[in-house]
Amino acid sequence: MSVSPARPAARVARPAVRPTRERASSLLRLVAPARARARRAPFVVVVVFVLSAGLIGLVVMNTALQDQAFELSRLQAEAARLEIQQQQLEYDADRLADPASLAEAAAGLGMVPIETPVFLRPDTGEIIGVPTPAGARP
Repeated sequence: MSVSPARPAARVARPAVRPTRERASSLLRLVAPARARARRAPFVVVVVFVLSAGLIGLVVMNTALQDQAFELSRLQAEAARLEIQQQQLEYDADRLADPASLAEAAAGLGMVPIETPVFLRPDTGEIIGVPTPAGARP
């Protein structure tokens, strides 16, 4: 037996093999879907923040409106009390301005009615009548 020189093994050209369905499925694999929650997290945070801010705003606004309602009722009660007081003062002023009340108050101060009135003409300064002291008879 003789040894023949070693020849490199010739590459055998293989014909291009089209992957079959089984081979294609073994080459392809399913990729896990992207986590949708990771993308939704910022949106959820923003929505929760907006809802929280809105709720806090409503609470603050409701409190302010209640404070204003209490202030309004207090001011209305004070206005009603002051209106009654004004009416009472107007009544007292009208009663005290009555001629009979004025005469009574003057008599209480020691004043006496004059028997002979004297008039003064403002445009000329002329005195009409004879001035006499009150309580003295002419």
